[in-house]
Amino acid sequence: MSVRRSICLYTPSTDPSGMGAHMVDLVAEYAATADVALMMRPTSGGRRLLDRAAALGARTVELPSPRDPRFARVVTDFLGTHPADVFHCHVGTGCEDWDGVRLARRAGCRVVVQTQHLPYLVSHPRKRRAYHHAIEEVDRLVAVSDGVRRTYSRIGVPPERIATVANGVAPLSYRIGRDAARAALGLDPRQPVVLTVGRLTHMKGQCHLVDAVPGLLARFPDLAVVLLGDGPLREALEKQVAGLGVGGAVRFPGHRADARQLLAAADVFALPSRHEGMPLVALEAMEARLPVVATRVIGSEEVVDDGVTGALVRSADPAALAAALGRLLADPDLRRRQGAAGRRRYVACFTRERMARDTAAVYEAALGGTGR
Repeated sequence: MSVRRSICLYTPSTDPSGMGAHMVDLVAEYAATADVALMMRPTSGGRRLLDRAAALGARTVELPSPRDPRFARVVTDFLGTHPADVFHCHVGTGCEDWDGVRLARRAGCRVVVQTQHLPYLVSHPRKRRAYHHAIEEVDRLVAVSDGVRRTYSRIGVPPERIATVANGVAPLSYRIGRDAARAALGLDPRQPVVLTVGRLTHMKGQCHLVDAVPGLLARFPDLAVVLLGDGPLREALEKQVAGLGVGGAVRFPGHRADARQLLAAADVFALPSRHEGMPLVALEAMEARLPVVATRVIGSEEVVDDGVTGALVRSADPAALAAALGRLLADPDLRRRQGAAGRRRYVACFTRERMARDTAAVYEAALGGTGR
């Protein structure tokens, strides 16, 4: 951006997780050359992201619930005293509360941009109509992958209104090393390790990874499968592990702020999701030179180059997942080759710098077109 812009990043999400990390990455890239603000609800996850954004030099705004009578005043008062050239809303499918977008438009923000972080998989006609009504207030839509963009095109979003800007992540500034990462997780330095990171939810499909463990243990008796993260399905997954008799192999360390450092403990990274937008954890694993075994679903299939940087398997197919993981666990040379290829693919396609540059191009195109 050659002209110094004022950018306000906003999400109404109560659990922004990867979406919030994406927003803070934009803050990190823009803070030196633009006036950047971050609006978010101060939930436990939101609080961490607001603090990180403040440390990077952004103004931060703690939002009450959209149902709170103070919500509109907090948004409009801030935009009244800090006018924004670009108001950039971030949502999952677009089913979240929309008042922030409407308030930004009323406050006179020059351009409103909205990033869709998840595919549109909602089938109810009423919700589809509500979505189209909501985006009347938006100048440009952004999808985090081509697969995500196609789901919005299928429900009638005109192609000229939506662009793809693939996710990106920053390189890790320092690494703790394999032995230290394994020690932090209580793992043996020599045992084979499969690791996944993510909220323990239906969407992330960890139950299929657990179902793959008995077959893997038959080949690799000292295997450890680490499910980093927490979420509503933790208890159900623990019961599943116990029912399969694989409690000695599957670990539940919970949420870890140092999860990215702990990737160094793994031999192979697994991502058994039912769907994604574009998974940041897969990009982080590639940056860490790990081969990635993922399901062939929206988002993931654009990250993993099947047979080159890892493997893509059918969703909800534990046998196929076990076979792909087993091939990599049995072949250290293959792991090294695919991990190195993944790192090269990350550098070429999925850096934070490239993501921020492409997002800024959307801003400038919208500003040059004077909005809607």
